[in-house]
Amino acid sequence: MNSNQRLFYSVLATLPAFVLKWQQRDWGTAELQFLLYPVQFLVQTFTGLPARYVTDQGYLFEGFVIEKSCAGLNFLVITWCALAWLSIQNGRNWRVQIGALLLSIPLTYGLCIAANTARIISALWIMRVPGLHGALAHESLGVVVYLFVLLLACSLFHHFLTHSKHAKLA
Repeated sequence: MNSNQRLFYSVLATLPAFVLKWQQRDWGTAELQFLLYPVQFLVQTFTGLPARYVTDQGYLFEGFVIEKSCAGLNFLVITWCALAWLSIQNGRNWRVQIGALLLSIPLTYGLCIAANTARIISALWIMRVPGLHGALAHESLGVVVYLFVLLLACSLFHHFLTHSKHAKLA
């Protein structure tokens, strides 16, 4: 596949992410349940804190809320675009590229849920540390968690796509 074809297929593969981003402009918590529900379930499971869903607000825990800005849709879009681009650019042949694209759909969703859960649980922990609370600490923590997950996922996915034979354990 030449570079023009790779570019065309990369744009085509990332198009659903941009359509999703465009569509979600007016979404509320009800439309984002596919992201919010699994995250709140995992947060409840790992912390033992109860939550209740309140329409148009999100999941209310004691002391914090998981609402639409916590859904992680931007991370979902960025992760899909990165994995789709890697699939097209680094696949050894078209079968590998298509397989990698199909694999990246559930992988992207799982990474989004895992990253959001880790971010929220970390934020709950960091709120207890004196001096590490407020919007700046919350946003900085989100950047660190999302960047770590994205870089790790892209590195492993790239390795998977470019190394046909992996070293055997000694």
